[in-house]
Amino acid sequence: MEHTTPTSGTATHVPTVRGPVDAEDLGPVLTHEHVFVRDLEFGLNYPRLWDGNTGVTEAARRLENAWEHGVRTLVDMTVIGQGRDLGLIRRVAELTRVNIVLATGLYALDGLPQLLRLRGPGTPLGGPDPLVDLLEADVRTGIAGSGVRAALVKFVCEKTEDDATVRRLAAAAAEVHRRTGVPVVVHTEPANTSAMKALTLLGDLGVDPHDVVLAHAGDIADPGYLRELAASGAYLGCDRFGMAALGPDDQRIATVAALLVEGHIDQVLLSQDCPAFIDHVTEEQRAQLNPDWDYAHLHSRVVPRLLAEGVSEKEIDALFVANPRRLLTAAARRAGAA
Repeated sequence: MEHTTPTSGTATHVPTVRGPVDAEDLGPVLTHEHVFVRDLEFGLNYPRLWDGNTGVTEAARRLENAWEHGVRTLVDMTVIGQGRDLGLIRRVAELTRVNIVLATGLYALDGLPQLLRLRGPGTPLGGPDPLVDLLEADVRTGIAGSGVRAALVKFVCEKTEDDATVRRLAAAAAEVHRRTGVPVVVHTEPANTSAMKALTLLGDLGVDPHDVVLAHAGDIADPGYLRELAASGAYLGCDRFGMAALGPDDQRIATVAALLVEGHIDQVLLSQDCPAFIDHVTEEQRAQLNPDWDYAHLHSRVVPRLLAEGVSEKEIDALFVANPRRLLTAAARRAGAA
């Protein structure tokens, strides 16, 4: 398998599973995808639920199909709480030409895991948040002591009301950003104003909106609210293409076209939030709910429709190449300016 060769020297590099890659060699990037989304504890105790060897082979096959459609780099947004397994990801990376960039963070929808409930700010034992040092190490030295470094930090904000868990995770992500310069990605709920809530929380913590990705903002149906978010300068994740169960691609295409017309092309990130395998549903249910959910969907089906809507080839290049490259090199640029 021919890979993009990790490089060294003075150029700006982005960490990938196989090693640093020159930012100029990232090519078209899918900025919010997954390789495997699993409950690791169930998998450990009930191994019959999933065959890892088959899963690795199938993930590589799907990635190679994306390569044939023009994809060169994929950002795996799977973090703690979603089944991140670096060993499996490394096996996949050796079987595909696609670069895989990793994120770190904690995906917590319903409160903190037990490990964090007694220690840290606002807990019975108090003290500094142990999560911060753990996530910083993922960025600085590598995940699980591997040397494979994360390039972004992610947390969840789906609620609009005050929530202690969200505040703590936002503070942890903001501190990791302050220490390392990596961008902050926020999983938001398009059906409410949680994206603005996240921006406010991060702003109060000193994070510039230009360093924030509002994941799933592209599914917001209220154009006025979306304009308000765009005016902040944050990146807007139009990243659920192919997820028919959550909305039609017709609406997503119209949203992207409108954002471009209104001058926000530098903020738009296109992706599909697609895993090669997810244990939330069976393969049969997945095919029924989201028949087009695949790494190649954007390039094979959506890009031709965007071009037909009047989006230019130059704009397509900005969406898939220039914008992701700017996002993924933010930490290196910050370090160089220090």
